[in-house]
Amino acid sequence: MQNKLENLKKEFLESLEKIKTSEELKNLETEFLGKKWKLKEILSWIRNLSNEDKKTIWAFTNELKNLFWEELKNKARKIEEDYFNGLEEKEGIDVNLEFPLENKGHKHPISLATELLEEIFISLGFKIEDGPQIEDETHNFDKLNIPADHPARDVWDTFWISDEINSKKELGLKNLLRTHTSPVQIRTMEKEDLPIKIIVPGRVFRYEQEDARHTSNFYQLEWLVIWKWVNFWNLKWTLETVMKKLLWEKTKLRFRPSIFPFTEPSAEIDVSCQICKGTGKVWKQNCRMCSATGWVELLWAWMVHPVVLEGVWIDPEKYSWFAFGMWIDRIAAQRFWISSSRMFYQSKLKLNEQF
Repeated sequence: MQNKLENLKKEFLESLEKIKTSEELKNLETEFLGKKWKLKEILSWIRNLSNEDKKTIWAFTNELKNLFWEELKNKARKIEEDYFNGLEEKEGIDVNLEFPLENKGHKHPISLATELLEEIFISLGFKIEDGPQIEDETHNFDKLNIPADHPARDVWDTFWISDEINSKKELGLKNLLRTHTSPVQIRTMEKEDLPIKIIVPGRVFRYEQEDARHTSNFYQLEWLVIWKWVNFWNLKWTLETVMKKLLWEKTKLRFRPSIFPFTEPSAEIDVSCQICKGTGKVWKQNCRMCSATGWVELLWAWMVHPVVLEGVWIDPEKYSWFAFGMWIDRIAAQRFWISSSRMFYQSKLKLNEQF
């Protein structure tokens, strides 16, 4: 019987050598390892052997079966490789061939401004965070100390998801297009350990009348620092450092007191207009970007209200939080001397081809 098994092994390997296609390989598998496999015919005589011989034959049989399966897998892999090699040769495509590039495209000014800002903040030790553009009202409003009767929650200021969807949701879980990137700050505080030092660039949506400085969807970047003993002076130094790296060394900043529901104290920051160099005039015409004032509101900044810190289980007696935000669209317009941020959304190739 040992000889019969050796002959079967020899027959299998010789047959395997002749196989050229997957279909032939499948037939060979059925012949040697299927329901009516050849090995089964030989083993039908094993009952006539002694117990010692049975152990030897069974051990050899298992080795033989494992060999058959391994050789079949290797052959299948070889057939597949030969098929794709033949296909590559038949098609005759040289994937390494260099072709002249035409109309390869350009990065959008907003993308360029975002990347530049990210580089500046990373150099200052910040981490980049992201979040959903469709938010729930808890993260977009409630946890930022914006009450239910606040004007920002009105349908005239916010794009709410359709009533058909929101009517089925509980209060606080209704969805809207996020009006700022601040919800990402809340989400980060809920999951991250202190200290936190992040920036959040992203797209936001507001129901606004469009003009040279306003669009209904635009891009913001907010940053957040939470740690012990941080104060408004740290915020001011960071702002001035970023703006001078981003625009130019002689850029001036003007801080104006302001009020935000989730902050205390708060400020809006104007930057000397790069379009008119702070004069309010461009070619003897009033500058549209700064409305002839010489200043453009680009940023807002604050120390965070203790109520917001308590809402994410951070002790306001021990830690403080400062943050600021900016309009990337307006930053890009100032950086690249573009008179209206609306031009970024008008699909003008003449504009993009300059970058």
